[in-house]
Amino acid sequence: MEVLVYLYSHKGEVVSQEEIFSAVWPKAIFNPSSVQRCVAILRKAFDDDAKQPFLLITHPKRGYSLEVPSPKSNTLKCVFGGGIAVLIVVLALVSLFSNQQPYKNDFSDLLPISSSSGNEFAFMTSPNGLYIAFIRDEATSKHIWIKQLDTGMEKRISRQPGDYLSLGWSPNSNGLVFTLKEQVGSSLQVTTLDLVSMLPLDQEEAYRTTDYVISSHRLDWATDNTVYFTEKRRASSDTQLVSYNLITKDKRVLHQSKQTDWLLMQSLSPDEASIALGFEAGQNKYRVDLLDLNSGYSKTLVTIEDGLSGLSWHPDKKSILLSKRNEILSIDLQGSVTKLPFKNYQIVRDASYSYNGEEIFMELVKVDVDILSANRASVKTLKRLVNSSSVDFLPVFAPESSVFVFESHRFGQKQLFLYEQGKERLLFKNPDNVELFGIAWSKDGKSVFTASKNTIFRIDVASNKVEAIPHVHSSFYLREAYHHSDALLVSYRSSDGVGFHAAKFDLKTGELKDFEAKGERLSCYSMGLDKADNIYFSNTSEVFKRTGAGEVERVWQSQAAGIIGVTTESNLLFVTLEQGSQYKLVEYDLSSGNSDVTWIGNNEGKMLINAAHDYSQFLYLTEPTRQKRLVRLR
Repeated sequence: MEVLVYLYSHKGEVVSQEEIFSAVWPKAIFNPSSVQRCVAILRKAFDDDAKQPFLLITHPKRGYSLEVPSPKSNTLKCVFGGGIAVLIVVLALVSLFSNQQPYKNDFSDLLPISSSSGNEFAFMTSPNGLYIAFIRDEATSKHIWIKQLDTGMEKRISRQPGDYLSLGWSPNSNGLVFTLKEQVGSSLQVTTLDLVSMLPLDQEEAYRTTDYVISSHRLDWATDNTVYFTEKRRASSDTQLVSYNLITKDKRVLHQSKQTDWLLMQSLSPDEASIALGFEAGQNKYRVDLLDLNSGYSKTLVTIEDGLSGLSWHPDKKSILLSKRNEILSIDLQGSVTKLPFKNYQIVRDASYSYNGEEIFMELVKVDVDILSANRASVKTLKRLVNSSSVDFLPVFAPESSVFVFESHRFGQKQLFLYEQGKERLLFKNPDNVELFGIAWSKDGKSVFTASKNTIFRIDVASNKVEAIPHVHSSFYLREAYHHSDALLVSYRSSDGVGFHAAKFDLKTGELKDFEAKGERLSCYSMGLDKADNIYFSNTSEVFKRTGAGEVERVWQSQAAGIIGVTTESNLLFVTLEQGSQYKLVEYDLSSGNSDVTWIGNNEGKMLINAAHDYSQFLYLTEPTRQKRLVRLR
């Protein structure tokens, strides 16, 4: 390969055997047979007859020259036509020397690919297995790069910084298609590559949409020059699978998803006969379907929980790789799931097999979220209370506002901690490391509740003793404990995928009872209980009260949307608003109808997450900081 690179860097020139040897083996004693052997291998690889050469020319007593045709000026024709002759050489060499051993099924060595301090993500390996393309975000500037996997040599191929989102290689590895986020919508751009010099040639826009944003993790470029990707409608949550032919400009919608059945990602099979589709299919449910491109028939392969962050086919077309939180799963076409023995505590994204199945490439993400506090009297003065270089979130004040509980993902464990007087204490170990759904305090402040998909955990704050209360319902989220019964106010996602249904879970009987109004389930954005256990709930601009008799009345209305929280204390209704970049607190007297509006900060670099019961203190989460690096698993 080094001889080929040197010849190409001097294409059209005659270079001597001594010059080639010195460049490739700088510390060795000159041996002309080494150069001659490499030239013979190159000629054999691309069937170049030494007596009538068309590419590698011998100049007697002088040396060799590499004659490479100039690429065509039209970008798409250059990519689709097979590219320059050097690419044929590379592909032939790969074919000649590729490993023919059976595919691996065990991986143990984790090696770095990233060599920069910047975040690297949205990678795709070339079909010939020689290169990896990725986006690097460095000093708030995003660029597309390609890197040789064997040497680590890399070059930037994007001419201008941009909000690049996803990538895809041409089938013959000499071009890239990539997504660029525009001011409105997004576009597909195509560029051709000179892979020996690792530099871009031409670039042009292939497709643009203003009604949708391209939301794919990856772009799948088929041999008929069709690119497959997912789109999300800007005006709603609807998603769709799209095929777009780069030559004919024909766009087809192959699958549409609405409401809670959101299409997240796709992956084209190696034989281009099927596409694996990944969906978010409800609260903590993720589904993988297989779509036959010929018949249009689809079937469900598997439904999993706790996230889906990548899909990739094995080269043998018999299984699909799934990325799920800190795990990698393999699923066969009958739906059987196998967990790869890969020890990891960081988030895995887009785990993908190498072209020969000998390696797995992936993006590892380390996320840090901290907890801040501020007093109402000085909301601009923020104090960092919890900072563990991990994800610390969901802080919930106790009835006595000097104490709060929060969830932390330190060392890959999902656990609850108690914060009191500047100190943190482990409250719930969560030995099975199950996903947790919400935190609620008992009204006396002696117990904390949290939930997994099928169990409520009641934790005694003084002793850390845990009572597990199983249930048979689908996953729901804890909101608040009742005052006058041993029950919890919970919610689960509604069919529109945006709001929530409210329900009461009885801790003694395990019964889950939906709240209804006029014969229909309540659907709302936020909710809370008053001291009589009447439920107050809201949409984006109105607050309603439902009494024990099932009657519903509107009690407050905003002039603009933006309700993010509703609570009551005594005869006061507290409504938290997020309007633009500002947080506001409305205190509405339910008896007199008088109200006060107080500015309580902005959302710059933080998110308001909880408040003390008298709204004297506020808790915020910092914006997540992410460290993204590319690695290979062998």
